[in-house]
Amino acid sequence: MTNARILSASWSERPVTMRLPFQFGNTEVRETAEAWCAVEIEVDGRRVRGASAQLMVPRWFDKRPGLSNAETIDALRATVHAAVDAAPDRRGSALAITRELRQDVIRAESALPALAAGFGPALVEMALVDALCRAAGLPFWKAAAADLFGLVDGRPEDLTARALTASLSAIRAPRRITVRHTVGFDAPLTRDAVGPDAPRDGLPVSLEEVIARTGVSAFKIKLKGDPQADLARLRAIAGLLEPLADYTATLDANEQYAPATFGDFLAVLDEDPALGRLRRAVRFVEQPFARETALDMEGGAPLPLVIDESDDREDAFARALERGWAGTSIKSCKGVLRALLNKARAEAAGAILSGEDLTCQPGLCWQQDTAMAAACGVRDIERNGHHFGGGMQGSSEAETSARLELHPDIYTRIDGRPSLRFDSGEVRIGSLDRPGFGHVFAAGTID
Repeated sequence: MTNARILSASWSERPVTMRLPFQFGNTEVRETAEAWCAVEIEVDGRRVRGASAQLMVPRWFDKRPGLSNAETIDALRATVHAAVDAAPDRRGSALAITRELRQDVIRAESALPALAAGFGPALVEMALVDALCRAAGLPFWKAAAADLFGLVDGRPEDLTARALTASLSAIRAPRRITVRHTVGFDAPLTRDAVGPDAPRDGLPVSLEEVIARTGVSAFKIKLKGDPQADLARLRAIAGLLEPLADYTATLDANEQYAPATFGDFLAVLDEDPALGRLRRAVRFVEQPFARETALDMEGGAPLPLVIDESDDREDAFARALERGWAGTSIKSCKGVLRALLNKARAEAAGAILSGEDLTCQPGLCWQQDTAMAAACGVRDIERNGHHFGGGMQGSSEAETSARLELHPDIYTRIDGRPSLRFDSGEVRIGSLDRPGFGHVFAAGTID
């Protein structure tokens, strides 16, 4: 464990325009912004800096009715301001600093849902983790395996020191990830369904084109909460996937279902012959019920159920396991250190740990979230930021070129646009195995 003191913290943002509209629950996202954070810490008399980035996604962190997309982004900005302002002079282990910071910001932003209030602290936590890795000269996976962040000493009551130490020490170097492609509510499935207003940037638009271009065979399918509409959509997708030799899938309801209608949906999914192969390929359903009530329900169902939006506090997954839920998702926007704790919880309980994306943009955000998910050993990772947004928006040409040079296994250029380099549905990530949390300070990159 390494103790540190935060000397300063700052942040900025970069505008992001989606190349394809993306839906979170009941809202469509066409534009937003990416928050960038920088911290400077003191470790053993040395000054070290770290950085992080996260997309500010409207109406996912905060789905209260009556709020516009812009209002929910402004609320996320407020949490970043609060976290950055409160960060200087905090000292201790990474877990101690960020646990205290998160509690203080959630208390100060008490009008917000906890998931939204935790956004700013999670951004600062990522930058602090980067600085600590850099101070130790270690890549993220080695720092986590050595418990550089003080998790064992600060572990929650439901985890034993032995279980947590074993989980951390089992972390291995990043090599490659299997990409799980997101199929949006109304995304075109075939080439013929692509409209005339679709981007002409050399990148695929329809699901059919994505499969042909990238070789992906893992899919995340969005549900609307309407059984008939969702089942019709799944039948169309099942027909398109039929030629694949093998595939896996997950379903994401984004809190759109009531328990009774979800039961109706599952009953038909189990019985419909046209959905038989797809049903067998489905590994789990993500957060079908509203976060406010999900953990008051039993999580048992014919298909495994995992929480996502309900994972808004450090103990949420422990509570979900007690209620019979089958797993949880990890996202760096919810907390990198929480993800490592939940890795140990999942291993101890034989539960599911999934890697979800929240449209991480290629560049710093993508690299950090991927380094975290790979260290946690998730089976496949939803990576959709490159498809719906992407292009390292807001980066200078010098920064973009530096990233492509430093990470030639991850990135390539397609029609001049930086994009992921796919290899049969996978992306190699060995270049993340270098000091720092997912990136290198180099000429042309952020500082």
